[in-house]
Amino acid sequence: MSGRLDIEPSTQVMRNEAIVFTELDDAIVMMDVEEGSYYELDPVGTRIWVLLERGPRVAELCETLQREYDVDARTCRDDVRAFLEEMSGLGIVRMRQTEAPAPPADSTCLAKPPPSG
Repeated sequence: MSGRLDIEPSTQVMRNEAIVFTELDDAIVMMDVEEGSYYELDPVGTRIWVLLERGPRVAELCETLQREYDVDARTCRDDVRAFLEEMSGLGIVRMRQTEAPAPPADSTCLAKPPPSG
């Protein structure tokens, strides 16, 4: 088993509490004290980090980012997944599968197409 978690709309994302961070201008700088690694997030990464304080699901992240930035659902989904995969691989965030809540009627973020047939 690879241990890799598939990132789904219902995946909950949480900060690794061992990461020390501070805001610096419009970015966040962080350090993994255990690993001695230093990271800096750009403004969008910083916004995602702020949103992670409450442990949202991926779908909630995308919905918020789509409202706040001029980005279509597919681009948002792909970019958020890539960001979370990188952050998870570095141990900066932790993810777990949760039971998916019923999506809002107008939700398109991370929506899967209906089965054909």
